[in-house]
Amino acid sequence: GEDVPFTIVNSPQDGVAEMHFSISNALNGEASDSYTLIYSRLATHLRPDHMQSLLLTAGLLERLERFELATEVYDKVPVDHPYFHAAELGRAEALKALGREEAAIEVLTQLGKTHANLPIVHVTLGDTYRRLERYAEATAPYDRAIELIGEPQPRHWMLFFSRGITHEREDRWPQAEADFRRALELQPDQPQVLNYLGYSFVEMQTNLDEALNMIERAVEGQPNSGYITDSLGWVLYRLGRYQEAVVHMERAVELLPIDPIINDHLGDVYWAVGRQREAEFQWHRALSFDPEPEEAERIRRKLEVGLDTVLAEEGAPPLQVANEDG
Repeated sequence: GEDVPFTIVNSPQDGVAEMHFSISNALNGEASDSYTLIYSRLATHLRPDHMQSLLLTAGLLERLERFELATEVYDKVPVDHPYFHAAELGRAEALKALGREEAAIEVLTQLGKTHANLPIVHVTLGDTYRRLERYAEATAPYDRAIELIGEPQPRHWMLFFSRGITHEREDRWPQAEADFRRALELQPDQPQVLNYLGYSFVEMQTNLDEALNMIERAVEGQPNSGYITDSLGWVLYRLGRYQEAVVHMERAVELLPIDPIINDHLGDVYWAVGRQREAEFQWHRALSFDPEPEEAERIRRKLEVGLDTVLAEEGAPPLQVANEDG
């Protein structure tokens, strides 16, 4: 019969390279990354065109925080190789870790042209813009990714959630709400989405009963999340259920003790139940944790004149404040 050609090993050197790759692949996640790297490096030295070994090597270098070396390894994968898009996605992540965001964006933008039909490329570009708070630029890549996925599956909830955030930050609330609700259709009990949408309603002081239901479900899903627990306390505060709010806000501060917003919220809740001295203490704490300038100015104003006056100045409904205890 005819000889069957070897597709993996064509020489003794290739065989040794494949052996070292197999060892490194088996060690990956089981042994230390630096030890595993020895075998993957040997494999790529013996066979420079071993793409799986190159990708493994680059990934190990990333985990070892050798990001510059990782980018060099990713760059060795040829443009016409099936693994090229995976290598470029990895290179973009390594560049971001080096603080070279513009270079990462350029890599992803070019990849979006050469591999235009891969949703992951557009999602990654959108995520990169979003994390840089360049929300206006993030929307188009998310739009393209959503076009490409066809009928959304439960795993696509994050894509709609991410696009919803860009809409919300760009003051396009109707589109944002639609995306958040679509994400919840795909994953009805997703704590991040429930909390984000519920908290947004609280901040807009609308749909408060629905917001409470959403945030309570979010807390059930992630009971140790300080941000979600804060949201529960805050919606109860907005509903005028101040005593109930105290318990959850105190728990939120236990979970995230140096968050300025959560400490500020606890101060407001203390004030609402008549615990003014404790409220002022929390506002001072909030200021010590470097809040945003606008938030810091509002906190200082509360310390000067009290929460009631600040709310009156803002045209907000007054609180029914109890007498200070002690």
